[in-house]
This record gives sequence, structure tokens and C-alpha cells, in this order.
Amino acid sequence: MSQIEPKIDTTHDVSSANSDIESLRSLEYMGNYYLKDYEYLSPKVLERGRGAGNIVASLERNKAGNCKLFARLWLREVMKGLKQFLYEGSLHGVKYIFEPTFSFKERMIWVVILVISIAICAVNIFQLFSKWHSTPFVNVIDSLPTPIWAVPFPMVVVCPQLHLQRSFVNVSEIDKQSLNHFFASLVCPQMSRTKQAPQKRMTPKDNVQMQKFIVEGSPKCTDIIKSCYWRPTQEFEWLEKECCEKMFKPIFTDYGLCFAFNSLPLNAMNNDTQYWHKTFDKDVTQQPLNWSLDGGYPKVFPPDPTMIPLRVMASGEIHGLGVELYLNSSEHQYECDGNNLGYNVLISSPTDHVYVSTVLRLPMNKMTTIEVSPTTYKTDNALRALAPYIRQCFFQDENKLNYYEFYTDSNCKHDLWIREVKKKCHCVLYNWPRLYIWESICSTKSDFRCIEEVRAKVEEKLTYAYYEDSQEDRKAQTEFASCYPACNDILYSSQVFYSDLISVPRISKSDFRFKQ
Repeated sequence: MSQIEPKIDTTHDVSSANSDIESLRSLEYMGNYYLKDYEYLSPKVLERGRGAGNIVASLERNKAGNCKLFARLWLREVMKGLKQFLYEGSLHGVKYIFEPTFSFKERMIWVVILVISIAICAVNIFQLFSKWHSTPFVNVIDSLPTPIWAVPFPMVVVCPQLHLQRSFVNVSEIDKQSLNHFFASLVCPQMSRTKQAPQKRMTPKDNVQMQKFIVEGSPKCTDIIKSCYWRPTQEFEWLEKECCEKMFKPIFTDYGLCFAFNSLPLNAMNNDTQYWHKTFDKDVTQQPLNWSLDGGYPKVFPPDPTMIPLRVMASGEIHGLGVELYLNSSEHQYECDGNNLGYNVLISSPTDHVYVSTVLRLPMNKMTTIEVSPTTYKTDNALRALAPYIRQCFFQDENKLNYYEFYTDSNCKHDLWIREVKKKCHCVLYNWPRLYIWESICSTKSDFRCIEEVRAKVEEKLTYAYYEDSQEDRKAQTEFASCYPACNDILYSSQVFYSDLISVPRISKSDFRFKQ
């Protein structure tokens, strides 16, 4: 069967050309060109299209059918539709590749331009995706101000620069070969604990004796805090007995035995350390908390000013904490404390440990005003779906610590140090939290040397982990090597102001009052 091809007049007679095109309306496609192209194609282009083969005719000649011919027909129709889609589509540059009036060189130029454009877009998309994968969130400043009564008041720790009272023991008269001399070196800044360390590690009985020596030799709360003032719970009154009975609790730090205001139950340590706390604070108890770093205070108004941790209802000096401190200089020992006389004050979040904190030096016979400004960090709960190594922070239920109830980066670092020291040195320092009272206390020279080596390795480990986590192509972590910050946390910055006081004989009862 012969194929009858449509006859197209190649002359420039407009009327005859139009009549030929009208006769071809039933045909959608001829060769490599579309019917609508005939309206503007030149005669030479049309002549090239006349020589195209007809696969339909070939298939008709093959009465038995041929799978290859059918596949060619199907592929031909698919390519025809794709070509029509690209040619008539709105994608800029693509239609010019199939423009029949363009030469081969012109089409290749558009192919090169299209490939370069796609490559540039692909590179940009890949970079944006990598950036989103590494940091899929942004830090913004909250447009809504946080009321001051929604932020906890900081924990204030008072440490006297008097570690052993002369009335309890005279350091210069202690036998240097006795354990008491080593006990004194643990708390006295002027004495080297390494030089006084015994040859053998102390026994559990010696540990009890050491704890008793330090607690009884240190100044009591009533020896250094004479009166205090806390505006949210009192009506313009300076208190005396209530200060040490209800407000200030003993706590161990690197400065020995100190006293903390607004500390959480067990000083923010977990309940497993309760028996250790009872060795220096018999009244310590477990208390439930209605506040958390992630949830904050209960959404109840008016707020309860007695809820732990304490908070203030307004800013200003009279709405904060006032303390009158006293130090008996006759109890001072130069062999223990040197020439320093005064106080070390530690200010931190109630959830943080106090072993490494910002230290403020308070001199004697001065009125010191400390201005504290909180900075809160909040993370949207929608980011919980991301892995911690991606958002680089932990919510409170994602990384539990061995010794501390709340997760913060400082608690994580100190908790890691304690665990590594116990693992490598098989002991802990006397003032570190302990899960069991009978745990070995580091006391020999090799123990202190081991502690310093472990500390250097822990710092090195955290440093390498920090640089590894800062890479955009960091890998997923099954174990947390870094101490990421808490997703919700509070930091406090402080400014200190001093003024002189007139020395007058101490009266028996404080009579300081603010004018109403």
C-alpha cells in the first residue's frame, strides 16, 4: 500500500498556501514539525519535512505485526509528545532547542546555555540544602518581653575567706605528719595538698574524720550572716534567725564550705546524692519542683513568690536580696588564708553547679551593690524532631547526668570530669558529689596527679568534639561526645558597685529599714 503524502505548494501565493494548510488540519504532525509551524515556516524547511518516513505505513505493510515496529511507533509518539511539550512550554531556553528555524549550531549554543544554567542552579540548591541540614534553624530575638517574675532569681553563694577558725585549730601548731595537717591543706589556699598528701589512700574511717574536721572547722552560717532581707516574702523587715534556718543552705565548693541562697533541693543534684548531703546538712530533704528549665513556672496569676526557685516581683534594689555579712578577723590565720580577708560571692543559675562559677570579691567594711541581668535562651518545641547533634542543644529529657538533676553545659562538663576521674583514678575529691558515702577519696600524690591528667584529657576531648561539631558536614552521633548547651537556659551577668561604710560599734539587733 503506497502512502499518499500531502502536497504543499512552495510558491509564495498566499491564497494557495492557506488552502493547502486548511486541507492539512486533520494532520497534527509531519516529519519533525508541527502543523502550526506551517504558518511561518519557509519553503525550504517544508521541503525537508516532506521526506520524512511514515512508520504507520510500514506497520500497515506488516500484517503479522512486529513488536519492534510497535515499540518504535510507541516511542515515536512519546518523543513527539515530549517535543511538543518542551516546544510549547513556558520554560525559557528549552523551546529554542527544538526551534525548527534554528540551525544545528544555534541549537547547540542553547543546549550549552541550558546545561550551564542547570549546573549553577544545582550547585546553589546543594549549598542551601547543606546549610539547612547543618543549621536548620535561626536565632532570633523574641519580640515579646519576658516579665521579671517569670525568671528565677539567681543562686547567691557566700564563701568567707576564712576556711579554718583559729579557735578550732591552729594550723601552725598541727603536726605535719598527722592527717589533720592534710585535712587542713584541702581547704587552706596557702597550703599545698600535694606536698601534704599521705603515702596511702585514706580509709573510710579517715574519710569520716576528714569531713567532720572541715565542717566543724569552717565558720558557721550564723558566724558570717548576721541579718538578711528578702522583699518578696517580707514586708520591709531585716531578719536574723530565719536567714540561716530557712534561706541559706550549706554547700561544698572549690572554696570549701559555703552557704547558698535560692539553691534548688540538694543544690540541683539528683536524689542519689542525698546521703552525702546529710554529712554536712542534716536538714536536707527531697522537695518536689513545679518549675523546670523547659517549662518554666506554672502559668498561674498572680504568681506565687514562695515557689522554689524564688523570684522577684519587680526590679530594683529594694526588691532583691540584702545581706549583712560579718567576719571575725581574730579567727583569721595567715598560714591558711594568707593576707586575703573578705568574701567570695558566686552568682549563677539555680540549676548550675558552683564548682566553676563567676567569682565576685567582696572586701570588708564596704557596702557592695551587685546588679544582676538575666539572659534567657529558649528553643521552640518544634525542633524536638531534629536530632541533638543537628540543633546542637539538649532538652532536659534527652541527656540525663549521673550527679545533677538538670542538664546544662557546665553541669555536663563537671559530670563528665567526675565520671572520668572515678573510672581512671578510682576516687573522687572530698567536695565532689558522691552517690555512696563510702566511696574512696583522692588523697595521695598519685591521685592528685591522675586528676590533673584526666582533666587535661577531658578538656582535650571536649575541644576536639567542639571543632568536629562545628563542621557543616558533621556526621550523626550515636553517643554524645559534646556537652551541648541546654535548649532552654538562663545566664546571669553582673555589675558590682562599692561604697564606703562608717565604722561604728555593732549593735545587738539590726534596725535597717527602707522608707515606705
